[in-house]
Amino acid sequence: MEADVVVIGAPMYNFTVSTQLKAWLDRIIIPGTTFRPSAGGVEGLAKGKRVVVALSRGGVYAPGTAAASAEHAETLLRTMFGFIGIAPELVVAEGLNAAPQARAEAVAGARTAIDRLTA
Repeated sequence: MEADVVVIGAPMYNFTVSTQLKAWLDRIIIPGTTFRPSAGGVEGLAKGKRVVVALSRGGVYAPGTAAASAEHAETLLRTMFGFIGIAPELVVAEGLNAAPQARAEAVAGARTAIDRLTA
C-alpha cells in the first residue's frame, strides 16, 4: 500500500500467470486493507495506485481470435487489481512464438505502448 507505482513482468504460463505472481496477488487481497465490503458490493481501497504490467504470450489470445477463450492471464490481472480499486495498465506482446517477423512486430508494438505510458 505504500508503493505509488508497481511494475510487473508477467509471461503467460499455461494460459494464466505464474504461480509466484498468483501467490503474491493472493497475499495482497486483504479484507480491511485492500478491499472492504460496502452496500454496493466490494470497495477497493488501493485507489490511486498505479500498476503497469508487461504481459507476454507465445500465442495470440486477443479478443476475436480463435484462442481468446483460453486467455486467463490478462483477465485475472484486470479482475484482481480491479477488485482492490486499481485499473492496471497492460503492455502486451503476443505471438512471440510465431515467425521471426511476427515476433519482431509484437516486440515493436510493445515498445511503442511503453513509450506511450506517462510518467
